[in-house]
Amino acid sequence: MTYVPTFIVRDQEKLINSFGTKTFVWGSLNLAFRRFMRPVAVFLVLIAVVAVSVGYSLESSNMAAYAQMSSSQYSVNIASKPGIGSYLTNATGFTLYTFARDIPSNGTSRCTGNCIANWPAFYVTNLTLPSGLNATSFTVVTRPDGGRQLAYDGWPLYYFRDDTKPGDTNGQGVANVWSACTLPTPFAIITSNTTTSTSTTTVPGSGW
Repeated sequence: MTYVPTFIVRDQEKLINSFGTKTFVWGSLNLAFRRFMRPVAVFLVLIAVVAVSVGYSLESSNMAAYAQMSSSQYSVNIASKPGIGSYLTNATGFTLYTFARDIPSNGTSRCTGNCIANWPAFYVTNLTLPSGLNATSFTVVTRPDGGRQLAYDGWPLYYFRDDTKPGDTNGQGVANVWSACTLPTPFAIITSNTTTSTSTTTVPGSGW
């Protein structure tokens, strides 16, 4: 007997197998699809929606956990890099800088106007430190604009606008007056001995 493959014909026509037996008609197949397949399809869509929602929740939780882990328990911390040595950072690892033209004896900041726009002042209300740093080395100074700023050994501390991620030290050596606040002695103490406050050289990002 020649094998006749099962196939679907026009509506209400019979589906024939190799034995010539009546099986079901297209209308019956259509009805079965409506009764069985549509609920299955709806169920699969619901599963997909739940899976996406759970995946998004897990991703959000992981991101929140990462953000929490990336932030140190210390408001001021210590980092190290070849060519710089040990230097101060904030809680999330952004470099803290000193300005050689500042007056360290009383914590006076000379960075104002366009300078402070490029080098924002660093300040925290709750100072927490790791071993290796002493709270007596830090003071809070009042800026010329009335704002508060944290100083280390009398040197006001700053961020640099071009540091876009933790660990960046793009402000190191800018105009020969900006440097990461190194330990145990801020590098600004060294550069201030060879830098005059009357220089008007303009360097991109220096604020001068």
